Amino acid sequence: MPRLFLAMPLPGQVKKQLTVKIGKLKKSLSDWTVNWVAPENLHITLVFFGWVKEEQVKIIKTDIAEAVSGLPAFKIITGKLSVEGRPIWLEIEDGRGKLHKISEALVRKLTIRGSLEEERGFHPHLTLGRMKKRGETKLPSVSETFSWKVSRLVLYESKLSPKGPTYIPRSSFSLGR
Repeated sequence: MPRLFLAMPLPGQVKKQLTVKIGKLKKSLSDWTVNWVAPENLHITLVFFGWVKEEQVKIIKTDIAEAVSGLPAFKIITGKLSVEGRPIWLEIEDGRGKLHKISEALVRKLTIRGSLEEERGFHPHLTLGRMKKRGETKLPSVSETFSWKVSRLVLYESKLSPKGPTYIPRSSFSLGR
């Protein structure tokens, strides 16, 4: 059974910029214990499916394609750095409303056929790390923003290992066509 989630991938240039930012955060939060997200794994999650039976994957792909059909491409701009519980993330400033609209369309479509049972509310963000232990240092503010155009969504399979997760693209869904 694959472990699946639907996300917005980040362009390579944005991943490079965020890698530099994460490096600076590691230094400024050196007394914190954090599992930082590997640059290749940076994304914005829209829907987490969890473990899915292989026969459900085709149905999920069809439902996603129908839910996002006709939705326009749009721009994302990140905002302030936050920590809530364990995740350390960048808030989404610009594009937040579009993300909510896509999330609502997906939840509506996916719950009809029982492909989705997630009860958590959607909070658009870009996870940079997961805190294991908070240090004494205050979370720094992030003055720069990161922006890109979202023109596709990707259904990923998450393979777990002791070295961390590996995300394998299973399907891509275009926006703005």
